Amino acid sequence: MKGSPDLSPPEFAVPARVRRINRTWFTRAGLAEVTGRYLDHLESTRPKAFDRVCHRALAAARQASAEQADPKPVFYAALFSEATRAERNDYLRGHFFTRLLSSEMQINPSQYGNL
Repeated sequence: MKGSPDLSPPEFAVPARVRRINRTWFTRAGLAEVTGRYLDHLESTRPKAFDRVCHRALAAARQASAEQADPKPVFYAALFSEATRAERNDYLRGHFFTRLLSSEMQINPSQYGNL
């Protein structure tokens, strides 16, 4: 019904799902831990950007999965798609591909569909 409150349990909220996915996926070179710290930082400093990137990351992962592609690269790139240069330097040191793809998503968002 239009205007009805969302009665879903909090664990079904998009940010909670994104955090759960980040915690459970196997990643290299500590990307999951770095991403967790970045999400904490983003949530406390720019909550609207935090919400946008969580929705974008979940949509990107779903789209990649529907296309039978690996969802991890676009999931992580979408999470960092609104990161500043300083944030990329701090959090993505050693994660060249995620850093490059997230920068590209920020510069050319229309290239990535409805994400």
